[in-house]
Amino acid sequence: MNKLLKVIGLFMAILFLSHCSQKQDSSKAEVKDLSEQARITSQNQAPDSVRPLLEQADQALSRGQSSQAINHLQRALQISPATAEIQQRLAEAYLADGRYRQAAYWADIVVNAGPKTEPLCSQSRQTLALAAEAQGDLSTQTKALAALNDCL
Repeated sequence: MNKLLKVIGLFMAILFLSHCSQKQDSSKAEVKDLSEQARITSQNQAPDSVRPLLEQADQALSRGQSSQAINHLQRALQISPATAEIQQRLAEAYLADGRYRQAAYWADIVVNAGPKTEPLCSQSRQTLALAAEAQGDLSTQTKALAALNDCL
């Protein structure tokens, strides 16, 4: 099961990386103030109540509809705001949509307050590294990649 999760995680990272190379961040808007959102993740796995939204988000991403996936994930986050899995998926959807600041914001939350175990640990650091690279923030990218060694 762990190998399957790692393979899926790596596949998603490659998919997002290939999408990122084709899409540029044309938005100059600031990251929406999400201070009302819980920054401390209290649970890693999303509850069953949001699974249908996560499935809809996965389907939208597979069709290349990252904005629609983001909408589904934002609704899931409203139901379960302190869930690392949802926060990480939202970071990945923002990355796929070319919204690198938002991707970095959510990945950073999971890196700093999320689990230190696989698979979310490495996924969050990889997402943060990709978002930082897309923004030209080599310092954050280097730190995120170095932090991969901290995952248990």
